[in-house]
Amino acid sequence: MLKSLSRYLFFQTLGPFVVASVVLSGIIWLTQALRMLDVLITQGQTLLTFFELTVLALPSTLMIVLPISLFCAVLYSLHKLISDSEIVVMFAAGVSRWVVALPLLAIAMGTSVIILAFSIYIAPAGMRELKSRLVEIRSDVATAMIREGTFSNPATGLTVFVRERAADGTTYGVLVHDGRIPSAPVTYMAETGSLVRGPNGPLLVMFNGNIQRASRSGTETSAATFLYFDKYTYDLSQYMEDEPTLSYEGRERYFHELVNPASDDLYGQQNRDKLLADAHERLVEGFYPVMLTLIGLAALLPAPFNRRGYASRMATAAAMALTVRILGFALSNAVGNNLALAPLMYILPIAVCGICLAVIAGVRFDILWRRLSRRILSGRAGQSGAAR
Repeated sequence: MLKSLSRYLFFQTLGPFVVASVVLSGIIWLTQALRMLDVLITQGQTLLTFFELTVLALPSTLMIVLPISLFCAVLYSLHKLISDSEIVVMFAAGVSRWVVALPLLAIAMGTSVIILAFSIYIAPAGMRELKSRLVEIRSDVATAMIREGTFSNPATGLTVFVRERAADGTTYGVLVHDGRIPSAPVTYMAETGSLVRGPNGPLLVMFNGNIQRASRSGTETSAATFLYFDKYTYDLSQYMEDEPTLSYEGRERYFHELVNPASDDLYGQQNRDKLLADAHERLVEGFYPVMLTLIGLAALLPAPFNRRGYASRMATAAAMALTVRILGFALSNAVGNNLALAPLMYILPIAVCGICLAVIAGVRFDILWRRLSRRILSGRAGQSGAAR
């Protein structure tokens, strides 16, 4: 019976968790996709490349989304079970709070394992691949300059126009105007052309066209001279920038690169404390799904029956979760400046988990606080009487 009950509670929480994760991931993914839209528009990339880039950033998005989705799913499922009096029936049948809590904690621990896997390897692998692809795309002048039906200016004084570009890469109606030397502008026109890779970079090979040269002196311009050709190769490598050296930041580094950067890693050696703070933050991320689940359980599981509903308890749980998460972010920033504060990053979620476990177990902190206050007040009263 207990196995069936645990399975029922497990799937009652897992369903909302998956739905919330998909919805929140879609919203955040859409905001990131809009930021990368310039790659599709200005760099002449395909729609497939655009989706590939956004997918590479998805693991980092899931690290943020999954704990929030789990917290919302726990509150939703518990509130539904309490509102439908299912929890009341379970308790009346002798089921303990821990039997109800364990299936939800199992989902939380599984989520923690997924987040740790993302933070240690999968997310940094995606972010560094994304950075490499973006650098490669933005430095690909050849692709950027050959865009169908558009006058592009890859360099000052240079204009390129292609009337049509076929799927195999063949271009039709090619015009290249090189006005970098104002006194001697050159215009290349060709019926067709194709982009090929040369030993030093990309080459634009043009067929059946002409070269128009003119010379200017002051306000006078000489008559243009025409040179007709069957084939002419225009070197585009002169507009290519040197390949930049990639320096990976904290979120783009694997866990071992944060803890022990290479001796020749200039960025890693200069930002050693910041990278160690990032390493601690990645480990602490694994505590938050369990902590948020325990906050939801502590808020609703011991709640007495209330006809007015449990909105106030859910709001309190949400406020507590938000406060603890903000404190976690604040500690992460503080540890970047002072590594001695690193233990506080672990103490915070562990302490919250301990308090929530005590509440679920039946400890009444309000009663303990009243007793402690009475003892303090009675002690002060005794001291004042003795003084008299």
